[in-house]
Amino acid sequence: MLEAARAAPNLRLTPPQFRILNYVFRNPGASLSQVAAQLGVRLPTASVMLVKLAKEQLVTRERDPASRRRMQLLLTSRGEQVIAVVRANVFARVEARLSQLEGPARADLERAMPTLELLFRD
Repeated sequence: MLEAARAAPNLRLTPPQFRILNYVFRNPGASLSQVAAQLGVRLPTASVMLVKLAKEQLVTRERDPASRRRMQLLLTSRGEQVIAVVRANVFARVEARLSQLEGPARADLERAMPTLELLFRD
């Protein structure tokens, strides 16, 4: 979450708000119901968070072309920029830590990677 604060210090994103941005990044066109389910919150709670993200011009809510009753969520270019900076910072930190591993510890991690990939796949 520190990376999100560094990427957009004037936004003061909460962890759930950043999780929404990341979810919409991975699932463009997601609905409010899908976001609420992902966060484990009720629709009104997710809606309040999305209103703030839309006000900060990080997310847009557009009518789904396939269903006039459904709204779809998309990141704005500003939202994509925040996600890109945060992800780059996280990956750089992980890479720096991993580069410190040597010998058996590195080999153990390399063997574990396929299992970790399965565990964290969406």
